[in-house]
Amino acid sequence: MRLGDFTHGRDNNIQLLRLLAAAAVMLFHSYVFTGRIAEDPVFVATGTTDSSVIGVGCFFVISGFLVTRSWLTRPGVVAFAAARVLRIYPALFAAVAVSIVLAGAATQVPWRDFVTSPVTIDYAWRNALAWEVRYTLPGAFADNPYPGAVNGSLWTLPVELRLYVAVAIAGMAGLLARTDRCAAALIVLVALFLWKPEWLPLTPRNASTLNLALLFGLGALAYVARDRIPLSLGAFAVAIAAFIVNPWGIGRGLWFTLTVAYGTLVLAYHPRIRWQAYNRVGDYSYGLYVYAFPIQQTIAAHIPGLTPIELFATSFTATLALAALSWHALERPALALKARFRGSAADRLRASEATR
Repeated sequence: MRLGDFTHGRDNNIQLLRLLAAAAVMLFHSYVFTGRIAEDPVFVATGTTDSSVIGVGCFFVISGFLVTRSWLTRPGVVAFAAARVLRIYPALFAAVAVSIVLAGAATQVPWRDFVTSPVTIDYAWRNALAWEVRYTLPGAFADNPYPGAVNGSLWTLPVELRLYVAVAIAGMAGLLARTDRCAAALIVLVALFLWKPEWLPLTPRNASTLNLALLFGLGALAYVARDRIPLSLGAFAVAIAAFIVNPWGIGRGLWFTLTVAYGTLVLAYHPRIRWQAYNRVGDYSYGLYVYAFPIQQTIAAHIPGLTPIELFATSFTATLALAALSWHALERPALALKARFRGSAADRLRASEATR
């Protein structure tokens, strides 16, 4: 079986996998917000990574894969940009507003002073644009086990937006038309980041950002080379075993990244593990991701002493309800507008044929 045999239509586990990835991030934060970060089960098992790293990594692999497909099936800057804006910003605007309201309720600063503070205004417009992120609001969550941060999960959005721009540039340059071109471009960019990180506009410039960019790039490359990639549960199991049984840790970081990239696509598309029933539910994953952090901080502030699992259970229930409302009231109606922005049929046909 090849990956390309199963990437048509919506008969896959993408929606479910993204929900589980967002839940993994929430689980990790539940340990952070209760002051028990070292007890995260993935960190306990591996000693080198945690639930959040895996969850966010899955998001970036899927994003690279689907965004590249979006460019190749709907080429053109206007159509591509419109699709990204309609997916990212409606729920983000709401998440920024929710963050400000919850933070204002958790601070001793008078509401009028809080809302008119230059810090709040700066937080609102910068986070709403998502090109750069602000984390604190006046007096908010100051006494929490993880003090000050209002919505730390938003840090990945500026990274992702810059990668969207990279896909558009690569698409216009013809680098997504063939597997060898795409692979060469990815290798050059990784080498450039390692050699001269200041030349690339990714922030923060650290190993975590490089890893997310690499996962996104591997997802993009996987879509371009989808007809060449075998889809095998056995190969994924071997990759996990090779990661675990490595007493010297040689190449463990890179192998982990490759395993996450391949495993995400196997779990998303392998026909033996499809759960089609979940696709009849809304795509609540993005809402779960952008609303969870301030809700968890709010619960931790008002109900101190919760265990990580108690915080996860209460916050997941509340956040999922808000994410469902966000999907049906904001996100799905916005995504329905994508049909108004399409490349020409000839461009779509040429792009599709170029990747075969």
